[in-house]
Amino acid sequence: MTISRMFLAILAASALGLAFDGDNFTQKFEALPQAVKDTAKAHMENAVPVSISSAQGEQGWKYQINTRVNGKYHDLVIDDKGKLTAVKDETDLASLPAAAKEAIQKQAAASKIMTLEKVTEGDQVSYGAVVKDDASGAFAQLRVAPDGTVKSKK
Repeated sequence: MTISRMFLAILAASALGLAFDGDNFTQKFEALPQAVKDTAKAHMENAVPVSISSAQGEQGWKYQINTRVNGKYHDLVIDDKGKLTAVKDETDLASLPAAAKEAIQKQAAASKIMTLEKVTEGDQVSYGAVVKDDASGAFAQLRVAPDGTVKSKK
């Protein structure tokens, strides 16, 4: 009995430790390069901050600031120089241009659409979808242009 209680106490303490390990938005945000913080602040407006991630690519570091606006995600992708390279907004099928909607539905015919997003990169807009094949359980990502042209599928 005491071993069970001790185990539960350790488990509870571990869970609290994970919840309060300093891994919060404000601390991560303050650790960003100043140019990234400035760009993020300029584009966050009424957004509720959620999380921050980063990845290093051939062109340097990119930071994704994940936020929510009106219950939907609104993510900012900013390079290490502070340039806003992409905005990803959660959307729904009804909001897509007809050709993009048709292309996504065709590509996801035997699958369930899990997420849809509008991606704005400069003056270019595309639409992304994550779909789950009901039979195999496999996930796939696809991106289409407003005219329905499939830009990528993984």
